Amino acid sequence: MLAERTLAGVRARMDALDELDTAEHVAVFETVHRELSEVLSALDPPRG
Repeated sequence: MLAERTLAGVRARMDALDELDTAEHVAVFETVHRELSEVLSALDPPRG
């Protein structure tokens, strides 16, 4: 399932933050936010 694959990828990226310089964390957070937002949008399509 897409949500489970996305969550696994997010966890892996979050676990890898310790290996990155702090300045690189923002890019990771932005990517994670975008991916999670896409999954949530797919799970809960707009009503109307």
